[in-house]
Parts: sequence; C-alpha cells; structure tokens
Amino acid sequence: MRPALRWSLPLLLAAAVAGLWSSPAAAADNSLAGTNPENGSSVSVSPPSLSLDFVKPVGPSPTLQMTCGDPGVPQSLDKPVVLANGTTVTANILTPLPKGQCAVVWIVTDVNLAPAGTGSFTFTVQADTVATTAAPSTTTAGTIGSTIATPSTTIVTTTGTGGGSSSDGSGQSSGGPLGLFRFFSVLGMCMLFGAFAVIAYAWPEGVEYITTIRYLRTAWGIAVGGTFVYVGALTAQQTGNGLGGSLVPTAWADVLDSTPGKAAVLRFLFVATCAYSVVRPDRIVDPASRLMVFVPSTLALVTLAFSRDEFGLIEWAAGSVHAVAMAVWLGGLILLIRAVLIGPGEEDLVRAVRGFARLSAPALWATVLTGAVLLFELDRGHLGSSHGLVLIVKTLLVSVMVFVGVAARQFIHQRAARSDEMTVPLVTRLRRALSIEALVGVVVLALTSWLLALSPPGLASGDGGNLSLKAPHTFSNPALGANVQLSFTERVGTNDVRIEVITPITGVTGLTVNFLPPAGTLATGMAIDPIPLTGPGVAVLSKDTGFALGAPGTWTVQVLLGGAEVQSQQIYVSDGTSSPATSSTLVGG
Repeated sequence: MRPALRWSLPLLLAAAVAGLWSSPAAAADNSLAGTNPENGSSVSVSPPSLSLDFVKPVGPSPTLQMTCGDPGVPQSLDKPVVLANGTTVTANILTPLPKGQCAVVWIVTDVNLAPAGTGSFTFTVQADTVATTAAPSTTTAGTIGSTIATPSTTIVTTTGTGGGSSSDGSGQSSGGPLGLFRFFSVLGMCMLFGAFAVIAYAWPEGVEYITTIRYLRTAWGIAVGGTFVYVGALTAQQTGNGLGGSLVPTAWADVLDSTPGKAAVLRFLFVATCAYSVVRPDRIVDPASRLMVFVPSTLALVTLAFSRDEFGLIEWAAGSVHAVAMAVWLGGLILLIRAVLIGPGEEDLVRAVRGFARLSAPALWATVLTGAVLLFELDRGHLGSSHGLVLIVKTLLVSVMVFVGVAARQFIHQRAARSDEMTVPLVTRLRRALSIEALVGVVVLALTSWLLALSPPGLASGDGGNLSLKAPHTFSNPALGANVQLSFTERVGTNDVRIEVITPITGVTGLTVNFLPPAGTLATGMAIDPIPLTGPGVAVLSKDTGFALGAPGTWTVQVLLGGAEVQSQQIYVSDGTSSPATSSTLVGG
C-alpha cells in the first residue's frame, strides 16, 4: 500500500467512527415527572413561584397559564424559564393568589421546537395572602438602555438545535468531523486535478509510470471517500440524525434545500465521474477524451465556491477561480513530490518540472489575488473576529508559501533549464524545497476548512454594512396591547433579524420569537430568546450570531409576550432561486 494511502485512509476511518457517536434527535410527547406545588395538594398561602419537572428536555419557550377560583380568573405569571438541566420549568407568581383551587395549564415543545404535549395540574390555596408585588425576573442576555420613544440596538442570543451556523452554508457550522471530511475531500480533488493538469500540459509520459497510476488512484480514493462522508456528515448535521444513517445516499435529499447542500451532492457526483480518467490514465493525454477528463474535475472544484448561502456573484466568481488555481498549484506540487521526484531519471522528468514551473506561477498568483478578493468580501476589515484571526494566520502562511514558491521557481529556471536529465543532487534539492512549499499549502488548506466553521463579519454586515432585510411583518394583539414588528432576510442559511417593540409602552417581559419549520422537513426550529426589551426599542441579530434557517418553505413565526401569544404568521423562506405566490398569512393572535 502506498504511504499516502496508509496515512489517509486510517484518518478517514477514525473520523467516520467518531461521527457515529451522533444520535438521532428525539421527538415525542413529554409528560410531568412532578410539580411544586404538587398536583392535588393544598398550600397554606400563595406560593412565590411554580416549578414543573418534565420527563424529557423541553424547548426554550414553554407556555404556562394559571386560573384560580370558580369561575377561573387568570393570574399573572412571569415568563417561564427552563433551568440548566433542561427538564425543569419555573415561573414567578407576580401577584399573590386568592384563596381557592388553582389550575395550571402547560404547553411545551421539544428541543427542536416541535410540539411535545400539553397538560395541567391543580392545587388549593387555603387562605388569602396579603397583597404584595413580586419583582419580575431579570435577564442578563443584554442591555437596552432605551427610553420611551428612543429605540436602541442590541445583539441578542438565539437558541436551537441541530445546525448552528455555517455553515457549510446551509446554515450549519462545519465543526468536528465535518471539517475534517471536507479537508480530505478538497485535498483529494486538488491532488487529482493538479495531476491531470501537469500530465496533460507537461508530462504526457507520466501515464506510463506505475507510480503515477498508483498516485492517481490514491488521489481519487481520498477525493471520493472524503466527499462521500462529507455529504453524509452534512446531512447528519442538518437533520440531527446519526452519521451512519446519513451515509445512505437516499437520505441526502434533506440537504438539497440549500445551495451548499446541492453543491456538496453535485461535488460527489463529479468526483465519482473522475473514475473515467483514473481507470484509463491515457485518456488524460488523448485529445479526443480530454474534455471528459477536465469537465467533471473542474466542476467539482467550482462547487467549492458555493459553500455559503450568503455568497453572491463576486464571491462565486472569485471562489471558482481560487479553487481551480489552488488545485493546479497544490495538486501539481504533490504530484511532483510523490511521482516525479522519487529518484533520478531521464529528460521527461526534467520537462515535467519545467512545465510545472510555467503552469504553477500564474496559478499561484491567481490563488493569492482571488484570496485577497475573498478576504475583503468576507471580513471587510473586521479582523478582530474569530474568522478574522484565523484568516490572519492563514495570510501569514500564504506569505511564507509565496516566498518559498518564488525561490523554488527561480531555482528550477536556473538549474533545470540547463540539465538534460534528473540527477540525484537535483532531485534532492528540488524535492526538499517543493516539500516545504507543499506542507505549507496543506496547512493553509486545513485552515480554509476551519474558516467555513466561522461566520465572516463581512457577510454578517450585509450590503454596505446594512442589514439585508425584507419588509417588516407586524404582529399585533389588541387584548395584550402589543404591537411588534419583525423583519429578517427570509432566505435559507444565516439571517439578519430586526425586532422592534412599538407597544406596550412599559412592562414588556418575556419577549420571544419562535421560528417553527415547514411541515414535512427535517429542519430544526429556532428561538430568539431572551430579547432584553422592557419597552419600545429595537433588538438586532446580524448573521454572525448564527441565527440560521435550515429549509425553504413556509415557516410559522410566533411572537410571545410574557408567555402569551401575540400572534403567529406564516412566512415563506426562499432558497434564493424561487419565490412564493404569497408571503405571509395570519394563523393566530
């Protein structure tokens, strides 16, 4: 077994085994394990709070409603809070309860915001309590500092499960095994395409060498294996299922709702098609079959430019050139090290090195220039973010790579141009210099895979630094005296969100916005909670906070105030390529 195969396949296998620890997300009706006060019990005076213990974890926005007496009179409760254990819900009682029987009705979702059941319990207050006002609970999620008629802005947190940000563009982060699989996928594609380019352009004799044939098969194995498990891991991340079941291609339909998901599936198909060239390497140098060699391999690399839903025409164009140029440079380097410079040889080895030098010089500069364009588009000068800091390290390594690459090309022009054969000293010096350059390139490639797990500030800021938002939707409830306006990007992937409270003027507590996924999809719900507004004001989430919607279709958006529903609306979320006939329908309020 070739050394490259010996170190690459075990790593792929180990990463795949690590991903198998993912377990499917549970979704079933929940039930009470206990309450305080206990169901059916009697208490001497009004308790200060309610506590409900559930059998299974509950979602971030449970609903509690309480009435006392006959007929039942609604009682004031603070916003229910889910404790850190995930199964206990508590709520302060804002005004003392009157004497008599009280009934508490609860409604909960699961951690994916899917309905998980409803129920009730009762208890009896034996005596009236002296009326006092309990202080409402406070939140530390952020500060507004707003006054009436003076809106202010804050960044609030989001809660949800399954995805996170992305990521890989589907609104999902590329962490853990997902990033590792992507690294192997891209590395294999670079090795394959770079070899195709060097062989076709400068080394047609290479197809006659057994080392070249083995190299091509190894590169294709890494590319197709890495891409296969990458698509499976992406499916597992978006659906919440385990990696084992997500490796079945029939499960991949769940990632086709997003542009990065479609790109990943197409990438696997294009890489698999490259077997046409690997089985018969002579097709690489045959003009009649060369088109079938380069079309699928080039398209596989171009799909890398569609790794984020937020990308536009500039990012797609720069990313496509960046991926192809990088593959020519890095893949050609690895071919020289693993198949050409393995020992002394005849004049064809010298021609291969010269041809690579001519081919890689423009490819190297194209990689650097398009990388600079992407740097500006993604970060817009905000290098203090996590994405920016990793990008700084990557830029430093690219500088080292360019320095070593330029020095290596100068040496090739000076020494290889005067040599008719590949001597042992020449092989040794070239292999050492090019190995350093290739090693730095592989590290840069690993950092690129890491960067896809982070949210770039440039994309978060939208167009020209302004949030990319649709027209606001108004959620109103006259009975609650509430009027809330909500606008968001309304596209699959990470979204900008703006929430503005118009009324009530004071006493706003427990403001929550739930996003419930379209029926028939496996996308996870998202909740914006807590929103630290106490009166009229504005709360804003930018894309880099990781708020992501995982599927196109009609989402149910629910606004809650103090645990009571203000209104729900059905709002269409686009995949960026289509739009619905209608965009919003009231479903409650």
